[in-house]
Amino acid sequence: MKTLKLSDAPIFPGAENLNARSFTDSDSFGMVHFTLPPGGFIPQHNMPFEVCFLLLQGKGTLGVNDDTHELTPDNIAVCLPETRRNWRNLSADEDLMVLALKMKNDKNTSGEIVEIRKISEQAQAKNPHGVDVRRVYESEHALSSIITLKPGEKLIRHITPVDVFFYVLEGTGIVEVGDEKETVSADTVIDSPKDIPHCWYNESDADLRVLVVKVPKPTTNTQLL
Repeated sequence: MKTLKLSDAPIFPGAENLNARSFTDSDSFGMVHFTLPPGGFIPQHNMPFEVCFLLLQGKGTLGVNDDTHELTPDNIAVCLPETRRNWRNLSADEDLMVLALKMKNDKNTSGEIVEIRKISEQAQAKNPHGVDVRRVYESEHALSSIITLKPGEKLIRHITPVDVFFYVLEGTGIVEVGDEKETVSADTVIDSPKDIPHCWYNESDADLRVLVVKVPKPTTNTQLL
């Protein structure tokens, strides 16, 4: 099992002054965390693939082409390839923190230039674990959801037929990958390779929220153990 805390993640190349850190970066998928100080600004730029943004903390604006969207931590923003975008922190006293999921194989998506959704308004996805699951992103290239485990809840141990990345959004929990178990907390990424059994347990007295990213989107069912 590979785990990586935000404080130990390498600086994203070329973005040293933006406090951007790379959790993972491959030919098909990337996950980058960046922090803007109060009043901070990222100039307009574009990427040749689709990007899904999750606002983790603060209040800011995402500029996409000629439009500006104000976002809060309940928001998901999905931007099409080659759209021009910029970020600004509107707060005078709080950092703006954003997690970017880069779908590098998704270069020909059609639809809205930018799609803004609220996590709290997403319908709960049916799942065999009987826990709260909200869909974040879905395409043939990736499937992402947020799982909330209340105190005492756990998942059924299972095997996923694709690689899985977990990002702990809130709380402390126990993650199991193969024969390894580790207690992890917020701002930690866990890499779980395909076909390896894994599971989550919340033995704390507070909610545990975990972002799950499967790359690519599975075409066969998860195997419960």
